Amino acid sequence: MRGLCLVLLSALVVGCAPARQSVDLVLRGGAVYTLNSTQPQAQALAVASGHIVAIGTDREIAEGYQGKVELDLAGQMVLPGFHDGHSHPVFGGVELAQCSLSELTTVDGILEKVRACNDASTGIEWLLGAGWDLSLFAQANPSKALLDAISTQRPIFLGGADGHSSWVNSKALALAGIDRDTPDPPNGIIERDASTREATGTLRESAQDLVRAVVPPLSAAARRDGLLRALNRANGFGITSIDDADAGADELAAYRDLDRSGQLTARVVASIPATSIDADALMHPEDRTTGARLRTDSAKIFIDGVLEGETAALLDPYLDHPGFAGDLKMSPEALNARVIELDRRGIQVHMHAIGDRAVRVALDAVAAARQANGPSDNRHHIAHLQLVDQADRPRFGQLGVIANFQALWAFPDLYITDVNLPQVGRARVDQMYPIGSMLQTGARIVGGSDWPVSSMNPLLAIETAVTRSDPTGRIAGVLNESERVSLEQMLAAYTLNGAYLMHQEQLTGSLEVGKAADLVILARDLFKIPPQEIGEVVVTRTLLEGVTVYPR
Repeated sequence: MRGLCLVLLSALVVGCAPARQSVDLVLRGGAVYTLNSTQPQAQALAVASGHIVAIGTDREIAEGYQGKVELDLAGQMVLPGFHDGHSHPVFGGVELAQCSLSELTTVDGILEKVRACNDASTGIEWLLGAGWDLSLFAQANPSKALLDAISTQRPIFLGGADGHSSWVNSKALALAGIDRDTPDPPNGIIERDASTREATGTLRESAQDLVRAVVPPLSAAARRDGLLRALNRANGFGITSIDDADAGADELAAYRDLDRSGQLTARVVASIPATSIDADALMHPEDRTTGARLRTDSAKIFIDGVLEGETAALLDPYLDHPGFAGDLKMSPEALNARVIELDRRGIQVHMHAIGDRAVRVALDAVAAARQANGPSDNRHHIAHLQLVDQADRPRFGQLGVIANFQALWAFPDLYITDVNLPQVGRARVDQMYPIGSMLQTGARIVGGSDWPVSSMNPLLAIETAVTRSDPTGRIAGVLNESERVSLEQMLAAYTLNGAYLMHQEQLTGSLEVGKAADLVILARDLFKIPPQEIGEVVVTRTLLEGVTVYPR
C-alpha cells in the first residue's frame, strides 16, 4: 500500500511539472554580454519569432525553454549585433570587383597590381580601381607618368583610399579636357607641376568629378552586386546595422532591390547627400518610426575635406602653406540655413568634419538649429573628428551631438607620421582623435569604419581605441596614450550607442527580452584576452532577427 502511494505521488509530481516553452533557438554555455545595465551578463538566451524571449543562466533557460535548434557555445562570447555608424557599402562593394589596391604597402606593389589588372582586363574601355595609400607618395601626390608607363591608350582612374583624392593617367586627363589652362572647380584642386602648370595626375575633392563625368556609367546590376558583396562582408564581421554615409538615388535603388527580394541582411539608415538636386524628395522623416530595414531619415553634409590633401578646414594654418588653413565646402551661413531647415523637417544631419574649424562650424550649425527650432530628438552627428579644439569638446554633450569616430585611424600610421606631422606639427598631432577626452566631457561616442577607406572590422577599431596602437603590430608606437578608452566603452559605441544613433535602441543594440535577436557570436571572450588580441578574434556566427546571416 505504501509503495502504491509513492508511485501515485511520483506521477502527480511529474504531471505538475511545467512544460518547457518551445522556441526557435536556444544559445547556451556562452559568455553573454548584454549591454543591459540591469542584467549585464548571462550564459544563455532563447529566441522565438525573431526576438529574444529569455536571458539567464544555462539552468534557467534549460528549465524553461526547448529550442528547435540548440547551440552549445562552449564559452564563446555573445554580443548585440555591431552597428557601423559610418560606411559606404555600395561604393565599397563595387570597388571589390575593380582593381583593388587596398592593403598594398609599397609604390612598387601598387604599380605591379595596376599592371596586372590592366593585362587581365582586355576589351574593357577604362581601367578603374581604388584604395591606393596616399602616404606612400610625396605630398600624397602620385604622378600620371607612373600610370602612363602602364598604358597611354586606355584611360586609368584610381580612387585614393581616403575617397577625397584620385590618380589618373594622361589619357584620362585628355578625355576629361583637363590641361594647364583648366581652372580648379569649386571645392576642388587639380594638382599641378610647379614649373609647367601641367596637371600631375592627382585630383582632389570635386576635381575628381571632371574625370568621373567621362567614365562609363555604372549599371544598376553592378551596384546591386556590389551591395551584396558588401553586406556579406559586413555580416562576416558581425555587423547587423549600417549607416550608409553617402547614399544617393542610385544607391537607394540597390538597397530597395535587395529589400524587396529579402536579401537586405542589415538594418540601414541611408544618409542622403543634402546638396544633391533630388535630396529633399529622397529624404523621408516618417521612415523613423516604421521599423523598416531601410530608412531615409538622414542627410549627409560634407563640411570639409581631409588633411592629406590639405582640404580639411583648420583654425590655424597648415605649416607647409603659411596663411592657408583649408576651406569649408559651404559658408557657415549657408550651412546654418540648411541644418535649420533639415532639423525643422525632422531629418537627422550626418556631417563630415576632419579639421577643427570644420568641427566648430558644424557644432555652430546645430546650435543655430536648436535656437531656431527648439530641442529635437534628431540626434545629429559629426563623423571623423581628427582634430577637435578643446573648447569645442564639451559642446557635443551640451548640444546632444553624437561623436562618430573612426577609431581604427587612431594610431601613428604613415598618414599621421609622414603626411600630417609636417602639415600641422607635433602639438596638433598630439590632439588627434580625442575619444577619451570627448567621453570625459559627456559626449556620446559611436563607432564607424568609413569602409572602404579602412577595414570594416569593428574589432580592429575597438582594439585600436583601447590601445591607441597599430592592431596589426607592424607599426610601433602609441598615438596619444591619454586618449585610450575601455573595452566596455567601445563595445557600447558599436552596439547600444550605434542603435541610439540610428533611432532603434528600443529594437536592438542590447540583449533584452522583447528586442530583436540581432546577435554576433565571437570565438573568444574579449574580456579574457589581452587587448592586443581583440582584432584577431573571429566571428563564428551573425544573426539578424534570429536568422543566421553569416555562418563561419
